[in-house]
Amino acid sequence: MSFKIFMLQLTGKIRNTEKIEAAGKMLQEQYLAFQEAARSEELREFQQLEKWVSSGEYDRKKKEIEALVFKGSLEFNQLKEFNSLRKNKPVRNFLATASSADLKKFQGLEGSDRLNLFRDLKDYVKDGQYHNDKKNLLAQKFKGSPEEGHLHELAQIVNSKMFKAYERLQGSTELEKHIRFGKNGRLSRFSELKNAPEKEKAARQEFKKLKNDPEIRDWFKFEQSKDLKYYHEMAGSPTLARLEELQKLTGTPEFKKRVEFLKDTQKLEKSEFQAKFNRFRELEASEDIRFYHSFGKSSHYRNYLDMKDSYPLKRYHELKELTSSAEFLQRKAYLEDSGKWQKTEEYARYQKYLQLRKDPKVLHYLKFEKSNAFDFLKEWEISFEDHFPGKVLDTAKWTANSYWADRLVGDNYSQPGDLQAYTGGKNVRVDQNRLSVLVKKEKSSGKRWLPAQGFVPDTFDYTSDTLSTCRSFSQKEGIFEARIRFNPCRQVVQSFHLSGESVSPQVTLMEAGPASRAGLLEYPTAGKPLFRGVDLKNLKKGMDYIFRLEWNKNHLRWKINDTPVFETDVPELKGELHLNLTSLVIDEVDSNRLPVAFEISWVKCYRKKN
Repeated sequence: MSFKIFMLQLTGKIRNTEKIEAAGKMLQEQYLAFQEAARSEELREFQQLEKWVSSGEYDRKKKEIEALVFKGSLEFNQLKEFNSLRKNKPVRNFLATASSADLKKFQGLEGSDRLNLFRDLKDYVKDGQYHNDKKNLLAQKFKGSPEEGHLHELAQIVNSKMFKAYERLQGSTELEKHIRFGKNGRLSRFSELKNAPEKEKAARQEFKKLKNDPEIRDWFKFEQSKDLKYYHEMAGSPTLARLEELQKLTGTPEFKKRVEFLKDTQKLEKSEFQAKFNRFRELEASEDIRFYHSFGKSSHYRNYLDMKDSYPLKRYHELKELTSSAEFLQRKAYLEDSGKWQKTEEYARYQKYLQLRKDPKVLHYLKFEKSNAFDFLKEWEISFEDHFPGKVLDTAKWTANSYWADRLVGDNYSQPGDLQAYTGGKNVRVDQNRLSVLVKKEKSSGKRWLPAQGFVPDTFDYTSDTLSTCRSFSQKEGIFEARIRFNPCRQVVQSFHLSGESVSPQVTLMEAGPASRAGLLEYPTAGKPLFRGVDLKNLKKGMDYIFRLEWNKNHLRWKINDTPVFETDVPELKGELHLNLTSLVIDEVDSNRLPVAFEISWVKCYRKKN
C-alpha cells in the first residue's frame, strides 16, 4: 500500500503539519473564546434583546410611537376648538365685558342702598301714590274740618253741668294712670296682634309675649274692676264721654299738630312725600343711576348675561385651562417632536442591540453557534497529553521500561537479535518541546531474553531506551495521536505503538526502519507475526507528521495529518492499551548516522465526554 501514501502526498491530501497544528491551535483558541462568549454578560444581554426584537414588539412599538403626531390628535382638535371659541364674537365680547371697569362699577351699584332707594322712590312716584298723597294733602284745610268741629263742641261741653260730674274721678291717680297707659303703643299693638291670623307665626309669638306683660295685665285688671264700672256708669253719659273724648282728642300733641298742620299754608313743601319726590328727581339725574340704566340696557351687558352660563363659555374656560396646563403642553411638544422615537427606552434598547451585535464576543459566538467546527472539542476531552516542556522527562507520566519488563523483572531487557541495551532513560532527551530517544554506539551490559534460558546477562555494542505509560495511563477506545519526526534508519526500528496485558495484538501508530508502516501487528500462537496496515516508506523523510489512531469499539482507523490511510476491524481487541515509545537496533549502524534520534514533539490521547 505504499502507492497510496504516494498518491495522497501527490494530490496534496496529506496536508502540511504546521498548518494543521496552527489550525488546531486556532480552533482551540476559538473554542475557548466561544465558551467565554457563551458565559459573557454581553451575549446574555444580546440574546434577551434579540428575543425582544424578534418578537415584533420593537417594530410594533416603533410603529405605534411614530404614528403619534400632533395633527389630527385629540390635543390638536382640542386646541383647534379652543382657538375657534377664542375668536367667537359673543365669547370675545363676554370676556371683554367681564374684565371691564364698567361691569365692575355696574355690579358695585347693583344691590346698593342708593339703587334700592331709587327703585323704591321710583315705584312711589310712578305708581301714582305720590299724586294721590299730594291731592289729599292739599284738600286738608282747618275750616270745616273735624278738628274745627271738635274744638267748638269741646268748648260747649266744658261750660256745661255734666263736666262737674266727670271731675269726681278726674283727679284719681289710678284713673289717670289707666288713661295714660291706654295711649301706650304696646296696648294698641296688643290689640292689633290679637286678631292676627294663625299662619303669621311671628305675630302670634309677639302677641303671647305682650299677653304676659305685667302693665298690660294690670290695665285690663283695672278696666274690669268695680270702681271703673261705677265710674263709667256715673261718668259714662254721652256728654261726659264726649267731653272726655274731646279733651283727650284735642289735648294731644297730635291733635294740636294736626290743627297746626291744617292751618299751615306751607304744608306741601314740608311733607314727607314731597321730600321723597325731590329725592327721586335728584337720584334720577345722578351719574351713577344714569350709568346703571344705560349699561344695563347695553348690548354688551345683554351678551354678558346670555353667555354667562352658556355651554360655549364653559367649554372655552375648560379648554383654556386644559390647553395651558403643563401636561397638555408637554404632550403637544411630545407629539410635535419628530425625534421622539429616538428618545424612547425602546430605541435605546435597540441601539444597544445593534451595538452588541457588533461586539467581538457576540460576533464570535454567532459565528460558531450553529457551526459544527467545535463538535470534536465538545464531544472529546484530553485523557493524556505531554508536550515535553522543560529539560527533564515527566516520570509521573512515563516509565523507562516496558509493561512486561516492569512487571516481571523490574528492569528492561533486550529481545534475541537486538544489538542494544536499554539504559533506563539515560538515552532520553527533552529539549525545546521535543522528546528524543537516542541510539548510541557504546559498550553496555544488560539483560537479554532467550526462550530456552530466560533472562541472561549480556554485553551490547549499542544503547537505546524504551518508554511506556504502563504505570500512569491506559485506555480502552478513544483517540491516540502524536507528532513524530519521520526519519527512518534501516538498521534501527523506531516504534510508537499501543499494547496491553496481552502481547497480541499490538496497535502500531507509527513504525520507522527497515519496514516503515502503521497498522496492526498480531502474534499467532504458531507461525510468524502477521501485520495488517499501510506502508509509510513514501512519506517525506525528515518531516514531522501527526499520526493518529481512532478506536471505536472493534474498529480502528489510522490517519496521517487528518487524512485516513488505513482502517480495519479487530474483534479480539478488548482491554485497555497503554502507550509505548521504543528504539531498537537490528544491524550495525554507520557511524555517520549516529546517534540515531527517534523524535516526538507531543502526545495526546482523547476520550469521549460523559
